[in-house]
Amino acid sequence: MSGIAGIIRLDGAAVEPGLIEHLTGPMAARGPDGTAHWTRGTVSLGHCLLRSTPESLAEHQPLLSDDGKLALVFDGRLDNRKELAGLLGLHTSVLDTMPDSEIVLKAYQRWRSECPKRLFGDFSFAVWDDRRQRLFCARDTVGARQFYYVRNQRFFAFASDDEALTRLPGVSSQPYGELIAHLIVRAFVDFKPRQSWLQEVQMLSPAHSLSVTPGGGFQADRYWHFEQGEAVRYGSDGEFEEAFLDVFGAAVRSRLRLLGEPAMMVSGGMDSAGIAAMLGRQINYCPGNRYHAYSAIADDPGSSLESRCILSLTGHGYVTPHRVGVPSMTGMVVVEDLKRAAWARADPVDNAILLPAMMCLAASRNGHRVMFHGASGDITMGVFHRYIAPLLKAFRWGVAWRECKDAAQNNTYLKHLDPSQILLHNAWSAFVPSWVRAPVNRLRGGFFQAPPEMELLNPAFARELDLPNRLRAQSFPPVRSNEQSMRERHASLVFGRSGVVSGLSGFQRMASRHGVEMRDPWADRRVLEFFLHLPLNQLVRNGRTKYLARSAFSRDLDDSVRWRSDKEHLGWMFTDRLMQESRAFIDASMKHDLAIIEQYVNIDRVRECHARYESSNHPEDRELLYQFLTLIHWIKRISVQAAPIPDPPRPNSPAGA
Repeated sequence: MSGIAGIIRLDGAAVEPGLIEHLTGPMAARGPDGTAHWTRGTVSLGHCLLRSTPESLAEHQPLLSDDGKLALVFDGRLDNRKELAGLLGLHTSVLDTMPDSEIVLKAYQRWRSECPKRLFGDFSFAVWDDRRQRLFCARDTVGARQFYYVRNQRFFAFASDDEALTRLPGVSSQPYGELIAHLIVRAFVDFKPRQSWLQEVQMLSPAHSLSVTPGGGFQADRYWHFEQGEAVRYGSDGEFEEAFLDVFGAAVRSRLRLLGEPAMMVSGGMDSAGIAAMLGRQINYCPGNRYHAYSAIADDPGSSLESRCILSLTGHGYVTPHRVGVPSMTGMVVVEDLKRAAWARADPVDNAILLPAMMCLAASRNGHRVMFHGASGDITMGVFHRYIAPLLKAFRWGVAWRECKDAAQNNTYLKHLDPSQILLHNAWSAFVPSWVRAPVNRLRGGFFQAPPEMELLNPAFARELDLPNRLRAQSFPPVRSNEQSMRERHASLVFGRSGVVSGLSGFQRMASRHGVEMRDPWADRRVLEFFLHLPLNQLVRNGRTKYLARSAFSRDLDDSVRWRSDKEHLGWMFTDRLMQESRAFIDASMKHDLAIIEQYVNIDRVRECHARYESSNHPEDRELLYQFLTLIHWIKRISVQAAPIPDPPRPNSPAGA
């Protein structure tokens, strides 16, 4: 997980000396192995290097072609190196030392803008093509690597971190208000899909490329689409399990190309357990024939099912466990680490994942550069609330009713409901035609009540965003046809704004602070496509979600891990302990800093929340107050940190390097 950056002037001026360093400087943590730059006239590129694969020991970027006409910066990992070598006519012996970046440059030389279609893995890159006078950029199909950019009349610039771009002249650090509204009112999700948390900074979407020319030409294209196709069919459950283990094993094995022994963030859920089980099966592929497990466990493990599951997963001889006890914060990290992570560099995304942040910090201290995680597992393996509807449409009444009863007992998301409720909800989806559901939705919209969190926003801010009407519209969207399959809807979620890209980007951003690269095999495109082509009964059965993975790892995992259906998670203990230890900091923020967020939130409600938290430490008040504090100190930090340099006079002649 290196950092890449670049600038192309659109007004004919040369890139000013030192300007590219304003992009790479804020990303220094991404490049513990050095930072380098390249400039030629109107274009400048920068690279912050993290060596994370054996081949990267020979890495030097920005990388130039032999004739000097191409310059590339690349962040990522290729998983189809041998295939590409064959297509490019490279002898397989060179792959032992050839960095991924060199393969990508050769791929661009061969296929130009078609190049990203041939690449498989996690990546973002940019190539300056001197012959064509264009900057070509691309991001991987699932968004495992970040790519942010700004574009104005003077220049186009990109970077792996959005905040780095605010160091350029004329780029504002103004927050994007709609994401602030989403932070407070979680039900509000009607914001731009390519927008970062900063008003002027955009994101390149996954599976997209873009081209920029010095005259201001700009074109973005989608280079890959998921093809739905028919559900795969095997002769037995055993064959489904074998196929899953093959594809998931390949995804894990691809991610074991690394320097040093692998690390993994281990929780007690099935997503994490599946990775741990596969690492155990492939331990001979792990450098050192072992892996390191980083976890948070309760001070009294016996009182926590999550902790007991973690102890089960990490109790093998090939696992080296690293732990922090909560809420005591004893072990591999301490309270001061927690306070620095949350308050020294507050961020709306990073502060929401304090537990993973502590795992990455500890792993970095121990010299690990790669950490496995399973943030995408829930989305990849599907969460289907009305999965019984197809059974009803097929008139399999008995099977459907048994599944309703099982769901009420075993399903993580439905077991709070009565079986008859589950049946009615599914019957509505299965049989009521869209022309009936549409007017019912409109009628329900007339009785719409805004969520109570709306009172936390500044009324003027809510009116400016037209929030009540937008919330009503998204709460009762246009009714889908009954013919749209559940798998089609799931595919749109997986590759949509809130799909795997959300977790991948958030975890990578957080890990970059510590020079750690995150790898999630559940977000491997092969695994995603496999699950999106499965029949429904391999995804959910007997009320249990993630059924195929649970059954496939029967020999690897204790039943207490495999059949868990609760959602216990110890992450809240990090926030609770942080808030307890930050009383003086919180009081000072309430006294001196509320004006920073006054344009967005109702200050009186913030004070009331603070007072309630002080008197009762209620979890809802704690979480709300934590969000307000995060918002205060994020805006405060980016306002101070973003110090754009003045735009120097246009030079008389371009400077090249």
